[in-house]
Amino acid sequence: MIKNKLVYAVLGSLLASSTSYAKTSNLPEPEYQLEQVVTLVRHGIRPQTNLSELNEATGKQWPSWSVPDGYLTQRGYDGIFNQSQYQVSEWKKSGLPLSLSQDNCTNQSQVFIWAAPDQRTKKTADAIASSISPSCHIEVGVSGYKHDPIFDALKMGSATASFDLIKKEFKNKIESQKTIQQKYKKVNEHLRTAVCAPDSCEFLDKDWKLKLNKNGQPKLSGPADEGSNIGETIRLQYSENFPLSQVAFGHVKSAEDVKKLMALHDAKYKYLNEIPLFAQLGGSILYQQILDALDSNKVTDQKLHRPLVIFVGHDTNISEVKTLLGFNWQLPQYLANDIPPGGTLSFAKYKELKTGKDFVKISFSARTLDQWRQLTKLDTSHPLPEDTLKYPYCKTTPVGVLCPLDQFIQNAQKQIVRLDITQPLYK
Repeated sequence: MIKNKLVYAVLGSLLASSTSYAKTSNLPEPEYQLEQVVTLVRHGIRPQTNLSELNEATGKQWPSWSVPDGYLTQRGYDGIFNQSQYQVSEWKKSGLPLSLSQDNCTNQSQVFIWAAPDQRTKKTADAIASSISPSCHIEVGVSGYKHDPIFDALKMGSATASFDLIKKEFKNKIESQKTIQQKYKKVNEHLRTAVCAPDSCEFLDKDWKLKLNKNGQPKLSGPADEGSNIGETIRLQYSENFPLSQVAFGHVKSAEDVKKLMALHDAKYKYLNEIPLFAQLGGSILYQQILDALDSNKVTDQKLHRPLVIFVGHDTNISEVKTLLGFNWQLPQYLANDIPPGGTLSFAKYKELKTGKDFVKISFSARTLDQWRQLTKLDTSHPLPEDTLKYPYCKTTPVGVLCPLDQFIQNAQKQIVRLDITQPLYK
């Protein structure tokens, strides 16, 4: 009798398990399929780009790094490697058709990576390529020219003829020297206390001006010039896990302290990069490549129509495209619209399975300052912070905010200007 009860109990358990499995396996069909991701990524952690200028400007000797000025650090490489692993894993969960593996390297044509011609961008691209498939040696494309118009249009003189118009808009933004100096008075004094030797940092007392550099590129001078570089260097020191006694000469104890010292860096973008004409002249070529990649009907280089397309550039590149998009984001531990190392502007193309219509999800993501400092391994328990763009014509779906692709491309094309640069792309 006891034996029969045990048999019934076991059978009951199996039936319950079977019923439970039937319920969980009978999941609703997905409404959307991720078909392509196009991203624009900022390089990982680097030191300041000119240590001697930094020392001269502040009258202090800044700490040395493990790599030359402007080069990607090992932490920068490792952080990008893990970040890319996490991102690709999440995209594949959403259906992105990538099948590269250690045992199958025949599908390298699924990925296209193109990097700006600098050590830190090329090495960042290498980290991304290795993270996607360590054994398949995915090719990273880089221009054979000194400057690549996709990333360096301004360095190639695209804004020279329009400088007077950009300068006029700049003057409208700052209103007057008295107004802008008063607005940033406390910011300047805070920075002076943190990093300046006595009788130094004269740049903080100069007028806010816009001028052309030797390449014909509009550049700020005054507080937001060197002040921006200093703020960025402090952020990079903290992210690189420098001892706190060395970060801003001991004036930083937390991510919040870093944020307060980034105000002039933020100002550089507000008063120059966010001028629409400046952004158009700097970002139109890159933005057009992104749009061409998303538009499967566009007759263009077929590499751009691969499931995963990655451009690796600089924060200036992202800031220009951001301005053309009209995208404003807020991520934890940063000022609004900040573009940290590894910051990723993503365009994810989804197909609505019921209608066959294409949509795009536009988002910006980046590690927090502390995720960089601790080199946190990104996973489902420690996700990458993200903010998503939503135009009035977009809709909220189970996979996020989606915008009709055809409407997005039609609107976006209105922001692009044709540039008189004849250098071939992808050569």
